[in-house]
Amino acid sequence: MKTTIDPCIDHRSRVGAERRERTRSRLVESALRVFTEHGVQTGTIDRVIRTAEVSRGTFYNYFRTDEDLYGAVATEVGNELIRIVNPLVLPHADPAARVACGIRLVIGLARGNRVLAEFLVRGGPGALRHGLMIEQVVLRDIALGIDSGAFSVRDTRLALDLLLGPVSQAFHTVLGDEFPEGYAQGLAQGVLQALGVPQSKAARLCAAMLDEAVIPADSLFCRAGGRMVR
Repeated sequence: MKTTIDPCIDHRSRVGAERRERTRSRLVESALRVFTEHGVQTGTIDRVIRTAEVSRGTFYNYFRTDEDLYGAVATEVGNELIRIVNPLVLPHADPAARVACGIRLVIGLARGNRVLAEFLVRGGPGALRHGLMIEQVVLRDIALGIDSGAFSVRDTRLALDLLLGPVSQAFHTVLGDEFPEGYAQGLAQGVLQALGVPQSKAARLCAAMLDEAVIPADSLFCRAGGRMVR
């Protein structure tokens, strides 16, 4: 016997799913703004509830703890960076060029969007380790560099730390009073040399022209910037 789906029930299910997704997005946007203003710490849930203008019960339908909320925000931030940066990195065949390009682009994005920069600073080392950014992009290019011989560092975890350490510190410099000319280029070159790329090649790759990375107007970073924390 053929089973038919009531179109009214199907419509209500879709509307309900869309509403839940909008509410979750609103909470993530609000949390990102709260984290950039007040840091990643316990006790942020009340601020997020006020900022998102939802009930406490609604909040707990989506997140149970501060840690759950932080993980969700960090994951969305990482995934958003992938959507912006990865299309500009992929055309490079050389994994060293990919790493140099990615570092310079992410630092440039942080310079152009204070919400992003503040979260990457206040979120600490974990801010870049959530979501797909590390697994699908950074470790991909590190593995390619090791397998091809472009990097002399043979341990993947060590190579990742040699990359993320300087980049994480760079976000503090981005938010400083002065941002030295050529800083992103110099930092990317230092990372490549730490990975074993010869100085002359590292300098050449990091001096190459970059396509501009643009944060879309509907990006999480822009949407979060429009929510005021109370």
